[in-house]
Amino acid sequence: MYTIQAMVVPFLFAGLLSSTLQAAAQSTLPAAGQSASPVEAQSTLPAAGQSAAEFMDIDDVRTGMRGYGLTVFQDTRIDTFEIEVLGVIKNQFYTDHDIIMVGVSGPYVDDAGVIAGMSGSPVYIDGKLVGALAYRFGMFPKKPIGGVTPIDHMLAIREAVDSEAVPGSNLPDGTSESMDGGRNDPGSSGLKPIAVPMVFSGFHPSTVSLFENELRRRGLVPVAGGSVAGSAIGGSVAGASGGSVAGASGGTSALEPGSAVSAQLIRGDYNLSGTGTVTWREEDAILAFGHPFLWTGALNIPMNRAEVITVIPDQAGSTKISSVADEVGSVLWDHTNGIYGQLGDTARMIPVELSYGDAGRAPRTYRFDVMMANGWTPLLVNMAVANTILANGHMVGERTITLGGRISLRDHPDVVFDDQFSGQASLSALARDVNGVLNFVLDNRFITPMIESLRIEIHSSDERRTAVIEDVWFGAETVEPGDTLEVRVYLRPYRGDRVVRRMVVTIPKTISSGPVQVLVGSARAVTRHDLNTVPQRYRPTDGPRLIELLNNRRTGNRVYLKMFQGGAGGMVKGREMPGLPPSVLAVMDSERTKGSFVPIREKVVAEETVRTDYVVAGQNWSRLTVKR
Repeated sequence: MYTIQAMVVPFLFAGLLSSTLQAAAQSTLPAAGQSASPVEAQSTLPAAGQSAAEFMDIDDVRTGMRGYGLTVFQDTRIDTFEIEVLGVIKNQFYTDHDIIMVGVSGPYVDDAGVIAGMSGSPVYIDGKLVGALAYRFGMFPKKPIGGVTPIDHMLAIREAVDSEAVPGSNLPDGTSESMDGGRNDPGSSGLKPIAVPMVFSGFHPSTVSLFENELRRRGLVPVAGGSVAGSAIGGSVAGASGGSVAGASGGTSALEPGSAVSAQLIRGDYNLSGTGTVTWREEDAILAFGHPFLWTGALNIPMNRAEVITVIPDQAGSTKISSVADEVGSVLWDHTNGIYGQLGDTARMIPVELSYGDAGRAPRTYRFDVMMANGWTPLLVNMAVANTILANGHMVGERTITLGGRISLRDHPDVVFDDQFSGQASLSALARDVNGVLNFVLDNRFITPMIESLRIEIHSSDERRTAVIEDVWFGAETVEPGDTLEVRVYLRPYRGDRVVRRMVVTIPKTISSGPVQVLVGSARAVTRHDLNTVPQRYRPTDGPRLIELLNNRRTGNRVYLKMFQGGAGGMVKGREMPGLPPSVLAVMDSERTKGSFVPIREKVVAEETVRTDYVVAGQNWSRLTVKR
């Protein structure tokens, strides 16, 4: 099989109310250690759309100032917590990026510290919005200490959105290399983003465990959750590509500063979303989180209300457990200083149809949407594929998985899945194949892909179906141009009797007299030979060639035959030109064509393949003689 490199995968803070605010709001704010009701919390705040006069500039922030923050600790009720300014760190992370260090206290926070899910919690001093609680300090601090992203840093996100012609229309980045940076390094005791709790719904615990390390490496905390009864995300939503969300436009949404908000990566029969807190709202524009979410830049994923079930205190990192409610808009930008969303929009995601069958039950079909982003789409699809297999009882032991399906691309041919994997490592082999193909489609230098839909067909059985090439028999040792040659391949299955597969090879009329080498082998063996001798065969030169290579990649359940003869030739723009005359070679291999012409000393004179019921291993080299 053609080997494709695969790429296989937080929120806190607060302080103490100033004496001025306590005196001014004595009748509306609770005493220290007492939560505010939704009405009480809202009555102390400016309207959802704040003017510049209602923001506090970071230059006006002084050590010892006291204020309060807003977040949800249970249900949808916005509660208060207290903050005290400890100081301002200038040029944190990069030039002109400042962080306000604060001590945090109050109900829940005193016991749990800065809690995953508090990211974006708006912080106020003297009734003015200072910024968003977005960072925590230390691994096991004796006192909760957080970092506040200044509001002017977050408002600058709008400039990034305005500079994008169509926000969220570009394919977002998000490769694992850009997402690490020690964001969630357990050995680090410095300032780091509050981890984002990722709510899984419809996923088996084994699936969550399988991908937990990769998610935590990206600063995300997997937690069990669900969807709220009556929400708009419970079923198949494949095909959403624009328009408006029912009941989500304008001021009808319940989202406001301090509300719990979710950004959804998967929706439908499977759901996955990250939960944080709304920092600021102006009409339909939303700012939240206060730090990067997925490190993608442009983005286009659903924005949902969220309901907090409870807070789980944990010395290693407390987190909110929440459920995702109705979809109210789209998250369009993932910035260093937070995320930007627009109420009323419907996100464009990739519709996925995943069918699963085995010998013991009727086939089942799962429908869901996944976000489109380099480095994320392959991971999310693999989560869904693994979950489907594991949740249907195939968690351990021997198995054979047959893969089919296709990726439908706008303005380009479909990319096809067609392979088989067997043994105890079959699930990881399947993941590498799906992951690798999706990565090549999404992250290549030739075409900007727009995936219209994705269909994956899986059939699993509880048996090992592998076989080794034991011997090869040829109908003749001497052949002539135009002959047909019978070839028998003897396979030894795992714990089974020997079986035979036959091939008929037509000897080309243009073949040269003399010896000819014949390689009969598995996908791995034949591909390894090609990569060692003519690696340019697998280097695409344009979009059509890329898709051709993907669709012609070798698969594990086939036996391949290749005949080789020595002869000078070359590769030109990915195309093989064997057996060139010396005069043509001299012209092609001149200084004018350096870089576009690659000389080769071996030409393929014939190829054949046969499909089997096994995942094949091994190879056999033979020599025949051609007489003219």
